[in-house]
Amino acid sequence: MAKFYLLFYFIFLILSKFSIADEINNVEINADQFTHDRDSKRIFATGNVEVIDKKFKIYAQNIFYNVEKKIISGEKNIRVFLDDGTILKTEKIILDDKFENGKFSKSYVYFPDKFNNSVNRYDRLAANSYERRQGVWETFRGAVFSACDICFDKKKNKFMDPLIQLKSKKIVHDINKQTFRYYDVFLELSGKKVLYLPYFSHASPTVRRKSGFLAPSFEQNSFLGNSFEIPYYVAISNQHDLTLKPRFSTKRNPVAFIEHRKNFKNGEIFSEISGTISEQNVNVLKKRKNRGHVLSKGNFDINNFMRFAYKIHRSTDRNYLQAYKYNYEDVLDSQLNLEAFNKFNYYRINSSAFQDLRPSIDKQKTPFIAPRISANLNSSFNLDNWNNNTNIEILNIQRNSGTQLNKLFISHNSSYPFLFADGSFVELGMHLNIGGYKIQNYNDPLTGVFKENYFRSQIYPQTTLSISKPFYKINKGTKKIIEPRFFFVGGANDGNDLHIPNEDSQNFDLDTSDLFNKNRLPGTDRVDNGSRVDYGINYVNQNLSDNSLTSVSIGQSFRLKKEAYASSNSGSNNYFSNIVGNIKFMPFKKFTFKSMFSIKSKNGALSYAVSDAYIGDEKNSLTLSHLLASKTEGIETLSIAKRNQVGAGFSSRINDEWNFNSSTYFDLIDKIKFLNWNTKIIFENECFGFSFNWNRQYTYNKENPTSNNFMFKLSLKKIMENDL
Repeated sequence: MAKFYLLFYFIFLILSKFSIADEINNVEINADQFTHDRDSKRIFATGNVEVIDKKFKIYAQNIFYNVEKKIISGEKNIRVFLDDGTILKTEKIILDDKFENGKFSKSYVYFPDKFNNSVNRYDRLAANSYERRQGVWETFRGAVFSACDICFDKKKNKFMDPLIQLKSKKIVHDINKQTFRYYDVFLELSGKKVLYLPYFSHASPTVRRKSGFLAPSFEQNSFLGNSFEIPYYVAISNQHDLTLKPRFSTKRNPVAFIEHRKNFKNGEIFSEISGTISEQNVNVLKKRKNRGHVLSKGNFDINNFMRFAYKIHRSTDRNYLQAYKYNYEDVLDSQLNLEAFNKFNYYRINSSAFQDLRPSIDKQKTPFIAPRISANLNSSFNLDNWNNNTNIEILNIQRNSGTQLNKLFISHNSSYPFLFADGSFVELGMHLNIGGYKIQNYNDPLTGVFKENYFRSQIYPQTTLSISKPFYKINKGTKKIIEPRFFFVGGANDGNDLHIPNEDSQNFDLDTSDLFNKNRLPGTDRVDNGSRVDYGINYVNQNLSDNSLTSVSIGQSFRLKKEAYASSNSGSNNYFSNIVGNIKFMPFKKFTFKSMFSIKSKNGALSYAVSDAYIGDEKNSLTLSHLLASKTEGIETLSIAKRNQVGAGFSSRINDEWNFNSSTYFDLIDKIKFLNWNTKIIFENECFGFSFNWNRQYTYNKENPTSNNFMFKLSLKKIMENDL
C-alpha cells in the first residue's frame, strides 16, 4: 500500500509540473520545492530554481511568478544567461516573462567577446542598478564598463582596478542602434581619473561593426609638421562600409581621405581617394594646386570559368603620394583584365596604363597597352607521348611620344617525355616562334635612323633535350639526394632582330631559376638564341631527427657563339656563362642562411649575390641581408650603377604585451650611405594598446626632404580601436 501512495505522489508531482509550464506560456520552471497559490495566481519556487525560455535561462534560490500579470521576481544568487551569450549576475529581479521589461538590483553584466580569438573572454559592466525597457534599451546607473581582464592581487587579497575603465553616472545601451551612451563619464587608468567627458558613446560590445569615430593617430615630420588623423567609420551594411580619414596638419592644408569597401556574392571592391589644395613643387613652384590620388580595385567571378578584375591608380603629380605618406610606388598601374579557363587552356584580355613617378623618366614615353590578348592552349600531359602547348599574343602599345607597336606572336612547343624505372627523366622538345610587327616612330639602334612606319617579321625554330637522374640515399638519421641535370638547346644565331623594338626582354640576369629554360628572357621580343648546353647539379642533405638542412644548386651554360647585344653582366652572353647557384644552410632550428649568387667564369669575381641570414625564434630574431651587384650596361639594357647594400632588422617579443622591432638599410659603395631607419614599439593587451613609430627615409625629394617621421597610435578595445 505504501508503494502505491509513493507512485501516486510521484505522478502528481509530474502532472503538477506540466500544468505549471502550460499556465505560464511554456516557460519551464524547475525547483526543489513548489508552492502554487491558485487564488492569488502565484507560484513560489525555492531551492535551485531554473526558469527556462527560448531567449533566456534564470537560475536563483527563490522565484515568485505572478501567472496573471506574467511577472517574475526573484532573489539570492541570481544568474541570467541570454541567448546572445550575455551573462547577468544580481541579487534581486523584477521582470516580465519575455525579458523585455525589468528592474534589477546591483548587477554585473558580462558581454561575450565573440570577435577575439581567445576563449571565454568577456567585456564587463557593473552597475548599482539596472533597468530594461521594451527590450530595446537598457539603463545602468552608477556604472563602470571595461574590456580589460580583472586581476587578483594576492598580497592585498583583493581584485585590482582594471587598466582601462569608463565610470559613468548613467550608461544607456540602445539595443536597436547598437550603441553605449555615457553621461558624466570619467576615463580611468588603473583606478585613477585621467579624463572627464560630459557625454561619450561607442559601439555596443555585442557587435563587430558599427558607425562611429575610430582612435586618432598623430604624426610629425618636416613637410606636414604636426599631423592628426581622426577616422570616422560608416557601416552601410554587413557587406558595405567606408572610412573617412581627414588629416589636419600645422604646415599644410587639411587633406580629405576616404576608404570604401564592398563585398558582393561574386566579388569585392576596394577604393580610396584623397584630395587637398596646396603648393606643388615638382618642376616649378605652383600655388593653390588641386592635389590628390585615387586607387580602386575589384575582382569578380563571372562564373566558374571566367573572372574579371580592374585597377585604377593615379596621382595628380609625382611627389604627392610620397610627401603625404600615402603608400608611394614608383609606377602606378591601372588595368582591366578578363580571364577565362577551359580544361587545360587559359585566355586573357587586358589593357594597362602606367603613371611613372620617377623623376628621371619622361612621362610622355610611358606606354599604354590596349589591348593585350593572349591564349595558352595545352593538351593533357602524358608520359611516352607527344604533348603540345601553343601561346598566342596580340599586343598594341601606344605612347604620347616615342615608339608605337602592334604585335602578333605565336609560340608552339611539342615535347615527348620519358620516365625510366631508375628515376631518369628525358624530354625531347621541338619549338617554333613566329612573330609579326607593325612599328612606328622607332630609333633603330643598329643604323641610328629614325623610322616612322614599317613592318617586320621573324620565324625562329629550336630543338631541346632535357636529361636528369636523381640519386638518393636514406640512412636512419639522414636523407641525401643528388641530381645532375643537362639541357641541350639547338637553334640558329639569328633569332633576334634589333630592327624590332625590345619592350619586354630587357635587364636579364641569369640565375638558377631560369638556367634550364629554353628562353630565359622574360618576354617574347627577344629570344635566348643560338645553340648551348646547360649543366648543373642539385644536392640536398636533411637530418631527419632535428630537420637541419643543407641544400645546394649550382650550374652553368656553354654556348657556341657569344650574344653580342646582351647586358655585359647578364651572365649569359659569353661562351661560358657565369656560374650560378643558390645555397640554403640550416644547421639548427634557430639559424637559416640563404644565398643566390652569380660568379663570373673569367676571373671568379662575383657578378651579383643576394644573401639573407635569420637568427632567432618567434620571440627574438635578427635578420641580415646583403645585395651585391655589378654595374649593368648594354645596347638594350638600362644602365644601373654598382650596388652594395646591407639591411638589418631586429624583432623582439619582450612579453605577451610588449613588442619591439627595428630595421635599417644602407649603401656601402664608397662610404656608408643610409637609405632608411625604422623603429617601432607596440604595447597591446586584451583591452588597450598603443604604438610609437620612428622612421627616417632618405627621399632626396625637395617636397619631402629627408627628415624624421614620428607616428603615435592609440587603441582602446571596444571603445575606440585602432590598427597598431
